[in-house]
Amino acid sequence: MRTKFLIVGILWLLSCPLFVFAGDAHERALNNFNKRFILIRENGKLLEVRDRFLSLGFKIRPVVAYYKSLISSEQAKMALSPESYKAQIDKTFLETYEATPDYLNESLISLQNIDIEKVFSDPKFNELLGKFEARIDQELANIGLITLARPYDSKFFYKRQVLYEIVKAFLNLAKSQLGEVPVLNTAMFIIQQAERMIRQRRTFHQNMLLHYLENFKEEELGLTHDEANMIWSSIYESRIPWYAFWETDFANQNWMKYGTDRFFQSIRLANTRLRDQAGQYQELGIRHNFAFQDAKLKDKKVIINLFDTKHMFSSRQAVAYYYDKPSLVIRQRVLLQLGQLGLSFLSIPGFIKDFTGSFMKSMYENQRLTEGALVGYFESKEHYAMAQQMAIQNVNPFEHYEF
Repeated sequence: MRTKFLIVGILWLLSCPLFVFAGDAHERALNNFNKRFILIRENGKLLEVRDRFLSLGFKIRPVVAYYKSLISSEQAKMALSPESYKAQIDKTFLETYEATPDYLNESLISLQNIDIEKVFSDPKFNELLGKFEARIDQELANIGLITLARPYDSKFFYKRQVLYEIVKAFLNLAKSQLGEVPVLNTAMFIIQQAERMIRQRRTFHQNMLLHYLENFKEEELGLTHDEANMIWSSIYESRIPWYAFWETDFANQNWMKYGTDRFFQSIRLANTRLRDQAGQYQELGIRHNFAFQDAKLKDKKVIINLFDTKHMFSSRQAVAYYYDKPSLVIRQRVLLQLGQLGLSFLSIPGFIKDFTGSFMKSMYENQRLTEGALVGYFESKEHYAMAQQMAIQNVNPFEHYEF
């Protein structure tokens, strides 16, 4: 009799996972949503959506230490064998692209001539960056970088496009105060990168939020239907360029559906591109969310980015992750970042530097921000190691995965 009950119990357990365990996983995903995001209400009205892991303060030191470490590491690799180093760079990019980007090898090699300790210990260099840190830190309190969405304020983000002017002023100050080229070029690069990295954290975390908005019911997230729609609109309003006042006006006039219209328009474009490019994949795997899908490419299992292409001149999907080479995308992005600094030391016309720099940026800049949606996906699935991997390959020293 005892054996009979045991067999019945086992059969019952085997029949339950689809209902009980799946339900538990869904509840844990919602708990993860509530652990990360804060809905700020006043008298029941939703004022803001925040990410509790974003902070207001700005420190320049993480960026300085980040680039100092990267440059030093690359110099050590170059010192071993310049020819071997070049071959390694080519191999790194051949996996994903047809060739290494023009001028990237030359740009990276040019970093070999930087006296790291001299540049990063220069008094004027550190004084200027210290003043920049104080100015940005002061302004961030007014910009609300911890705010992911402001549902009832259709011009919240448009009214706060001020960091660009601060950066512009400090770049001019650097030109007037820093004489030596290595010191000047490095300072200007760090100022531009630091401002961009702190500002773009919002977009990265907004994409985490978009994953939940797409895959869970509004009421499960503690939202009404209208509140969810306005959150979508606020997120997309934050991405309108400061000069596109006509788009801001359009968003304001169509606030209740502006964000969802833009979102699903992007999905339709992504799906069309995927249909057009499906022939390059040996197979297509599971769809993680609006922007990412597993696929098999050149006999390798990868995650492809359906929203962003490989670069500005490609129509093919960017590869977000190689399952058999977890660090490949990170390595490519680090080299592209340093390549943009190295360009400033090359003796080539300015318009070529600008074009080449833009091309390098197009190979990773938007792609890494969209990957916030992958952090949201893996986090909701309790795959925290993968969520951390996606945060690391954001190649942003301000981005520390916490959960």
